[in-house]
Amino acid sequence: MKHLFYFLSISLIILSCDSKHGLSDLEREFEFVKVDSLVIDILDPVKILDYHHEKEIYLAVKFPSFEGHYFILDKSGNILAENQLSEGPDSFGLVLLRGGFVGDEILFVSEGNAFVFDLNLKQQRKYPFKQGVRFRLVHFNRDNLSTFKSTDGSIQALVNLNDGYLQPYPEDYYDTLKLAHLMDIKTGAITKGGSYDENSMFRSGKFFPFMDKPVYFSDPNSTYISMIAYGDSVLYQLDPNEDFKVVNRIKLERSGHDKMIDLPMNQASYTTVREHRTSNYKLAGLFDEIVGYGDEVLVGYQTGTDPSLVYEGEDEAQHIAERKSRKRYFYYIKDGKRIGKPIHWTQPGQLLLNVGPKRYLQFADQAEIHDYEKDYQCYYIYELREKES
Repeated sequence: MKHLFYFLSISLIILSCDSKHGLSDLEREFEFVKVDSLVIDILDPVKILDYHHEKEIYLAVKFPSFEGHYFILDKSGNILAENQLSEGPDSFGLVLLRGGFVGDEILFVSEGNAFVFDLNLKQQRKYPFKQGVRFRLVHFNRDNLSTFKSTDGSIQALVNLNDGYLQPYPEDYYDTLKLAHLMDIKTGAITKGGSYDENSMFRSGKFFPFMDKPVYFSDPNSTYISMIAYGDSVLYQLDPNEDFKVVNRIKLERSGHDKMIDLPMNQASYTTVREHRTSNYKLAGLFDEIVGYGDEVLVGYQTGTDPSLVYEGEDEAQHIAERKSRKRYFYYIKDGKRIGKPIHWTQPGQLLLNVGPKRYLQFADQAEIHDYEKDYQCYYIYELREKES
């Protein structure tokens, strides 16, 4: 009897700890805690493009810069390699759409071509790659570069943006759109797949100006590619090993101010995008980033602006109030479902990259991050933790 009492006592303790006092998965609360930093002894600002988990190195570029001055940095911020990639034998030009590590090589997706470099920032090969894009930026990535390990062990790069404007759009545009384009960087071959299903808002016969840009996440440890569009409320998880089948559809509520303009699909064109994109960008909520490791991801959401504070004049105080009315949240996704309440991000800038177990690198202007000017750059690392009950 004594042994039975001991067993039941231990079981109750374990059950209590596992259930977090009876909270369901959706009721759990998480927070970001500052735990570390990346210090870079370079005076000019740099943009961090990617992090290689196994080698613990960063890919970075001096920004703003027309020289395309790129760096490989170790986790202590020391320069391991550098090269200027706007001109010369290793150059890929000025326009950067995405750039990052693909295995032990680096891929830069530019305008009309994709370029493969080694870890010393020396160009190895290039492939033609044409993809319509909305904005062409000088050495500033539009998105983080995602990768995926195939069943044969090869690591491929997710290269598409799917956000070029058309004039006009075909009415079956969303019916025929392939959501994911994977490139084999050894051959340049492209594999495409994945579609919005019949229940998607983008198969409703409506057009959402500016709100159809997709954001992605996957890495060599991922089972699926996670994807969501700015204006959607569903995170799709695609399995490239099963012909890009949609494995999970995860509903994410659009909170805060969210006023989105839509039109009949037969009115979809660059003209109507130009007419409504500013309003949709300002007033509608945006799912505009995904970061993570493996199948554990954070989906970033920015609420729309408070309509009562939208201001077209030149009063900077009014514009500051307008910007502050937008709130940023992260949705924590694990094991194909959402875990916990939306996590309010109150710090400047964004969580740019996963750099370790539940650890994320903050990226923002140095003047916003720090209370006083430093003669080096310092980016903080935050850890996702569950709040103590």
